[in-house]
Amino acid sequence: MAPKSARAYAATDSLTGVNGSNPGQLIVLVYERIFDHLKLAKKALESGDYGIEPFTKAHDLIQQGLLACLDYDGGGEVAQSLSAVYEWSLREILSARLTKSPEKVQEVLDVLLPLYEAWLALAPKDVMPSLRDGESAGAPYAQAAN
Repeated sequence: MAPKSARAYAATDSLTGVNGSNPGQLIVLVYERIFDHLKLAKKALESGDYGIEPFTKAHDLIQQGLLACLDYDGGGEVAQSLSAVYEWSLREILSARLTKSPEKVQEVLDVLLPLYEAWLALAPKDVMPSLRDGESAGAPYAQAAN
């Protein structure tokens, strides 16, 4: 278990990374957290558990971090298309929970990965914060299909 001071430092580092991000970078961070939670949910299902917490967190991040932030007036057709993908993802997450299907979780990961990669390409890279220790941004998420 990490010492209390190390956990406090990590929390401050995470907060600083989010506060210093532009909107594109925040979207990338939201996607990364969604992938983290969906992977945990998939592993839970594969081991016979329910994965309630990671499913709930992934669902909330899609609902509040992606879907609720769409600009339908300024985004036009792109916002409508992203909305359809996010709504589909929410339905599939619920379906995966009900049917205990890791395959459905993987389908959501497979559909969201190209969107994440597009946001990663659009976000400025010179100040891209990473909430992971010592990893380059995007490296572990390029393998979300695994």
